[in-house]
Amino acid sequence: MDNRGEDRKDFSEKRSFRRKDGERGERRFERSDNFKPRRFERDGERREFKKDGFRPHGDKGRPRGIGELLDLDNDILHLVIRRAQLLAKMRQHGRLAPETEKTIRTAWESKAARMARDNRLSRDLFVLLQSIEPLTRQEEEQGYFNLAPNTDAVDIRIPAPTDTVAARFWLAAAAAAGQETKVVRMPLTDAVVNGVKALNQIGGQLWWEENGDVQSRGGKGLARGLDKVVHIGDDALNLWLVIALCAGMPARLKLTGDSALRFLDLSSLRRFLPQMGVRLTNVIPSQEGLPIRLECSGMIPSQLVLAEDLPEDFMAAMVLASPFWETPCRITLPEKEPRLLGQVMGVLSACGASVTRNGREVFVERGQFSVPAEPVVPMDASVAATVLMFPGFNGGKAVLEGVWGHSKAHGLVEKMLRGAGLNVKYGSSETVCTGKERETAVPAAEVMAEVVASCPELLPLASVIMAAAVHEGTSVTLPELSEEDQHLVTAFLVRCGVEEKEGKLSSSETVIPGTWVAPSAQWAMAYALCAFLRPNLHLSNPGVMTSLFPPFWNMYNTLPVPVLKRKLEKEDEDAKPARRRVIARGVYGELPPEPAAGEDF
Repeated sequence: MDNRGEDRKDFSEKRSFRRKDGERGERRFERSDNFKPRRFERDGERREFKKDGFRPHGDKGRPRGIGELLDLDNDILHLVIRRAQLLAKMRQHGRLAPETEKTIRTAWESKAARMARDNRLSRDLFVLLQSIEPLTRQEEEQGYFNLAPNTDAVDIRIPAPTDTVAARFWLAAAAAAGQETKVVRMPLTDAVVNGVKALNQIGGQLWWEENGDVQSRGGKGLARGLDKVVHIGDDALNLWLVIALCAGMPARLKLTGDSALRFLDLSSLRRFLPQMGVRLTNVIPSQEGLPIRLECSGMIPSQLVLAEDLPEDFMAAMVLASPFWETPCRITLPEKEPRLLGQVMGVLSACGASVTRNGREVFVERGQFSVPAEPVVPMDASVAATVLMFPGFNGGKAVLEGVWGHSKAHGLVEKMLRGAGLNVKYGSSETVCTGKERETAVPAAEVMAEVVASCPELLPLASVIMAAAVHEGTSVTLPELSEEDQHLVTAFLVRCGVEEKEGKLSSSETVIPGTWVAPSAQWAMAYALCAFLRPNLHLSNPGVMTSLFPPFWNMYNTLPVPVLKRKLEKEDEDAKPARRRVIARGVYGELPPEPAAGEDF
């Protein structure tokens, strides 16, 4: 009788073994049906093999096979990290060579076509895998960033970082007009640096300094007849500015970007741009985002009606770019006004442009356009609100040097800080907060509705104020949010010691183990503030702050009197003796004179 199958099964079970690995718990290697080694890891659990998979002792409620499924997920994650590490070694200057990326992508698509039914899903999965970056050795060793701020009364006085969105509008106008200007106190984030480089590639003459000053050195303005590749980076606003400026002049461009813009849906632009004599095509078939090709004729009609489904920020960029097109054009906006339109209109008015608005129709006349030598750019609302919140926890004083803005975001911040009981005074050259005057009140329903609709970057600030009110004993009801926002807010609050039951928020002593991954820089700042309510919170991605305000952690770690730059270690003068001239002498007198040249001894 042929019992090779049973012998094979017995052989697999007999060859299994266990070994202990210190902190990482037990590792067990088991032979699968195809005789390939498979590793299973579990920390702190005693495990046994059953026909329905691996299941821990004493856990009768878990479905069959869940242990094996978790083991497979663990193996997949290990393979993903290993793939990311190999890609990191292949990249040069942070990018893969185009031919290398094409080879990897075509091989992936040919193999995925035999396994997956949805081609778009397999392409999106490939883009996700390409965008994963491995942790550095320091991040692997540390594992998380412990948030334990100093509890003394603060004494903060720092120059407030400027709003990078408004600043890029000024720089785009200066680059397109070919005029000199200077914007100060800009955080040199990746979005700012990539935006400056992209504007330089289409004709700008911009330069940045390490202290955050960015200046335009004039030039001839936009370059007509371009035929080049422009790298955008990861910020969508840079993409909208480049498309809007180049759509009004003859040009052929290939626009590339990083991983975030590869998932951007450009279908609405593809349908709209032919009205402007522009053809947009995707370099990778059936992929909506970057890279793309633009072929612009420069023949703009006299009237343009912006579609409702166009991105809001792209509409604002169109209004900003309209005075630099080959021919004048009237733009009709949709019923919902773009959120950045107010900032754009302010830039155009400050430059002396003649702007005519009749309801939804906007027309910017071509002609006189003078960019100020040093325009007034307001401070970033989200960063300013976070810094002004510090005296609300420990007392003291916070002073931000700069101009407070008049945008919708700045107005919402004023309402929320006032509701939080803070004593804030907004001056012409600085904003001062001197602590709390009364108990914390949560943002009103209408304020939360405006935040969710037009300023989602302020949702973390609202969540911090709600957490502070709950810790003070105030009865708080969770506002109406979308399903995604509600899940994010509740997950954030529960780590800050606030739990939600049937819409009601209450204080909780439950400690959630593990670290938290902040979805954005604003959420990371909010998490840092909540550490005043519950110290020793763990943040796994502190590097996300480099996308908004890089010196934030230097300020946070040097409270109560913070500094934005690290102090360089000075050499101890006593450690090394001063250099001095030494005149050698003989034992009993002067040394003999040197021999005359040419003498031989």
